[in-house]
Order: sequence, then C-alpha cells, then structure tokens
Amino acid sequence: MSEFAHRLIAGTNKFFVTPFYVDDDLRARIVLGEHAKRWSDIRPMLEREGLPKARRSIAGLYYVPALLQFFQKREGTSAVYDYNEDGLENFGP
Repeated sequence: MSEFAHRLIAGTNKFFVTPFYVDDDLRARIVLGEHAKRWSDIRPMLEREGLPKARRSIAGLYYVPALLQFFQKREGTSAVYDYNEDGLENFGP
C-alpha cells in the first residue's frame, strides 16, 4: 500500500497522488499542473477570493481536501452550502 492518499479528480481519467497536506510548490502543481511556474502571479488573486491558508499547526502546509473544495465551489461544480447556526429550531405555532 502506498504511503499517500490517492485522489481521483472528477471528470478526468487522471490520478493525482498526494498526501493530505502539501507545501506551496506541490499546491501549485496540483492546481496548475505544467503551468505551476505562474502560481506566484495567480495566488494573490485566489487568496483574495478565499483560497485556504496554510495550517500553522501542521508545519505551515496546506490541506488538499480544503483546496479542492475551494476550487469546486469557485467553479460551480459542487453543491457546497455554508449555513450559519441561527439558533434553536422552532416548528411550533
């Protein structure tokens, strides 16, 4: 068994083999593939849009599932609902 989690990116026939937490270089390659060298130009715009930040508690690495969720929500390919807690339910009259 591999030491990495295997993630199948939906809509393609490609496997991206990644750990759950990655450094900025691997994050760029996951997001941009062969265009990863353009990451430093694109990253500031994505950060303003809410790109997940590095986890200080995990050596400043980035959580891959959160990155994928960000892009799925951004591109409209996932039904992600962020409902805030609004108190106790009241179904009575």
